[in-house]
Amino acid sequence: MPLTDFHGELDLRIFEVLNRNGGTALDAVMRLLSTRAFGLGFGLLLCALLVLRLGRGALRPLLALALSLFVSDFLGSQLVRPFFGRMRPCYALPPGSVRWLAPAANAPSLPSLHAANMFALALVVALASPPLAWPAYLVAVAVALSRVYLGVHWPTDVLCGAAYGTLAGALGLLAARRLTRSSSPPIA
Repeated sequence: MPLTDFHGELDLRIFEVLNRNGGTALDAVMRLLSTRAFGLGFGLLLCALLVLRLGRGALRPLLALALSLFVSDFLGSQLVRPFFGRMRPCYALPPGSVRWLAPAANAPSLPSLHAANMFALALVVALASPPLAWPAYLVAVAVALSRVYLGVHWPTDVLCGAAYGTLAGALGLLAARRLTRSSSPPIA
C-alpha cells in the first residue's frame, strides 16, 4: 500500500517540540513506555487489580477489555490504518530532522495503536473501578506522548488513537454487557 505524507503546520510544530532531546533518562523511560512488554505488563496488572477489587464481578470488565483490544488493535491495524495510509514522521521528514529512537515499520501511522490500546484499556478500567481511572489514564497519556517523543508518530496520530481507543473501549463495554446481560449485574 502506498503511504502519503499529510500533516499540517501545527502538527509539525507540536511534533518538533515533543521530539526534542530530553536526555538519556527520559529517552529510556519513553522507550520503555513504548515497548510491547510494558503494554502487556501494565494491562495484566490492571486486570489483576480488577479481579482483586471486584472478584467475580470482574468477569464483565475483563471480557470488555478483550473485546476492546480486539477492536482497537486488530481492526485498527487491518482496517483503519490502511484506509488512511499516513506516513510516519520518521519516514516523511528529511533524514537528520527527526530524533528516531524506537523501531517503526514503514507502515501506516494513523491512528497510533499504542495510544488506542491504552485509552481503550483506561476507559474500561475507569468505568469498572473508578479509583483505577487516574493511573490508567496517566499511563495512557504517557504512552501516547512517548510515541511522538520517539519520532514514530505525529501528534494527531496519538490524538486520533486516543479517540479511536475510547470508542473501542465503549464498543467493548457495550458488547460485554450484551453478552453477559442475563448472568451478572452491570458495571458502573
